Amino acid sequence: MTNKELCDKLLDMEEDRRIAPRVLFSSPVRYRQKGTNGYNDTVGKDISNSGLGFISNEFIPKNSHLVFELHSPWQSEPIQTLAEVVWVSNQPYSERFEVGARFSNPLLQA
Repeated sequence: MTNKELCDKLLDMEEDRRIAPRVLFSSPVRYRQKGTNGYNDTVGKDISNSGLGFISNEFIPKNSHLVFELHSPWQSEPIQTLAEVVWVSNQPYSERFEVGARFSNPLLQA
């Protein structure tokens, strides 16, 4: 999928008005708590213009502010953005967590 195709798909999904229209995003993700220096490495689950789902080995409280560095297959440079954690859930039979974060600013501008 080209960058333009992905942008078009994300913009179309935003117009759909569903609460969380997402596409699969199993690319590398780095995140850190805002105000700290150390990044954590993980992998994404899904993404939309307004947010990201990812896996974490640590519990991240709801309303936490995170700095993300997203590595996508369609772009050579990482995307850096801020987001707020809106939900957290335990993965069944695991010590890992699924996390949903809402971007402070949309990734794509119409």
